[in-house]
Amino acid sequence: MGNRPALATFTADSEIEQTYRRRTPNVAEIFERAKRSLPGGSTRAFGYFRPYPLTFERGAGPYLWDLDGNRYVDFTYNGLSLIHGHAFPPVEEALREALPNATAWPGTSLPQIRFAEALCERIPSADRVRFTNTGTEAGMLAVKLARHATGRPLMVKSWGAYHGSYDDLEAGLYGNGEMPGRTVLGRFGDIDSYREVFARHRGEIAGVIIEPILFTFEVVPPPPGFLPELAALARAEGAVVILDDCLMFRLALGGSAEKFGIEPDLTCLGKFIGGGLPVGVVAGREELLAVLDPDNPEGLYHGGSFNGNPLGATAGRVTLEHLGAGEIAAMDRRAERLKGALERKAAAVGIPLEVTGDGSILGSYVVGAGGSPDRELGARFHLASINHGVYFGQDGEFALATTLDDEALERAVNGLEAALDDLAAEPGQSAGLGS
Repeated sequence: MGNRPALATFTADSEIEQTYRRRTPNVAEIFERAKRSLPGGSTRAFGYFRPYPLTFERGAGPYLWDLDGNRYVDFTYNGLSLIHGHAFPPVEEALREALPNATAWPGTSLPQIRFAEALCERIPSADRVRFTNTGTEAGMLAVKLARHATGRPLMVKSWGAYHGSYDDLEAGLYGNGEMPGRTVLGRFGDIDSYREVFARHRGEIAGVIIEPILFTFEVVPPPPGFLPELAALARAEGAVVILDDCLMFRLALGGSAEKFGIEPDLTCLGKFIGGGLPVGVVAGREELLAVLDPDNPEGLYHGGSFNGNPLGATAGRVTLEHLGAGEIAAMDRRAERLKGALERKAAAVGIPLEVTGDGSILGSYVVGAGGSPDRELGARFHLASINHGVYFGQDGEFALATTLDDEALERAVNGLEAALDDLAAEPGQSAGLGS
């Protein structure tokens, strides 16, 4: 569970791959150049796929353009870090005004204070906030705070849950298991597995960190009531409840805490919270964050040269101001229309496509003969969709932005329907599905 899926390969007679290569000669050429200075031609795992990933030239609103001039409706938004799409005009204008004042300096700034106030107002459980540079750093700091507050060593997380690239929080992902003395694991959606973990490690658990909807490799919403039960269990055992809302703060005005009815002690934010710039946030109860007060004689040291820099704070505040209940509801409605269109077309052409998700995020998976996602066929659908101008996550992840309007949605639906036609026509497709 939580293993990195094997990368798909294509047979020589794959018209889908041949079409991709014909459409992207400049991308192919620049990828060979990239491999001479970057490991595998890449600097991150997300966005990599075979035969070679796209290299983009620009983005605007819900669209991306590659080096060959092909336009795509984007459903990744840089791993969910652009809630208003690309080059959002209010953010661009605010950054143009802020840039002449310099990019960072020691101490606080008015943009930082204004952003902190907006976050405290937006998040009911936030008495104070502390800025970091990424969601990964926010998770690291939250774990540090939980261990300090409780004097206990262990963190609890779910198998398959993603919390950035901190070693302690990569347990249960990429083939990693539990980390003795550091991190123990429960099964997402199975509250009894968490009860067993707490019983087995009573008095040792500092905190439980929660990804409210699993999103890495497979999109898995929580069963009804699971998240409040998990938070209540942790609190009854004296553990700190940490909500990692880096990805899912989009689900309601107050994030997934509001959506699913939980009250965390600490909330981690990242991704779109910086408005397209690298920003992370730990928000939470005053007594937990008070240890970061430099005047606290029993406090913890926490540095970071770019924490809360004025550019990130400005972009984040403007982004938050433009994400209201109306925008969230509109994204949710369009996601539901997209889900319905995918399901209807897949049924019509005989592709067993499962579509999961909640709100403005979706996961799409071609189901194999054993009932599990068929990664090979899923990769073919992904590449076929790119051929028709639709770009989503290489493991089937979709996310919407506020700037994805009805015109872009219609373009995307047409492209995805054409991609399903191509997948159905691929040689060996029926055999691959076990039909």
